[in-house]
Amino acid sequence: MSLRTEIESGLDQCLSEADRAAYRQRLEEDYLTREENIHSHFCAYFVPFNPVTKQILLGDHKKSGLWLMPGGHIDPNESLLTTLNREIEEELGVTEFYTERPQPFLMTVTNIVTDVRPCQKHFDVWHLMETDGEGLKIDYTEYNEVRWVTIAEARDLVTDPANHAALDRLEKL
Repeated sequence: MSLRTEIESGLDQCLSEADRAAYRQRLEEDYLTREENIHSHFCAYFVPFNPVTKQILLGDHKKSGLWLMPGGHIDPNESLLTTLNREIEEELGVTEFYTERPQPFLMTVTNIVTDVRPCQKHFDVWHLMETDGEGLKIDYTEYNEVRWVTIAEARDLVTDPANHAALDRLEKL
């Protein structure tokens, strides 16, 4: 299955019809990765969630200067499954967490406002990563700080609208 088909299969998780239309238009343009289109591309996020404590793992991301849930850019020739597993290994030190591609629980469009990087728009595909946190080895080259927090506590730290939308969806799970 192509990356485009994988993304299309989750369009029902967009927040609005306007976002769904933006996804469809962006998919038509092709060149989905950052290397192919530095200004507008697709990203995969994963939300470490402990179903027992109802907490999520949140990090103070060094590059963005924001408290965010983990994730990253999709690389050329990667599937969503490959991207998720690569990012989980890079950021949390866990190899091959997913054995099959999970369905996204949310898809957002994020306008990037920065003078530092050429990114202007991310199309974010969000996935749940159920974990108790055992065996995580946080990559502190990515984060200033990482915390397990409740959704209410996360709302006090997070300012990014897409991350707030993810918190809204998580509350309903």
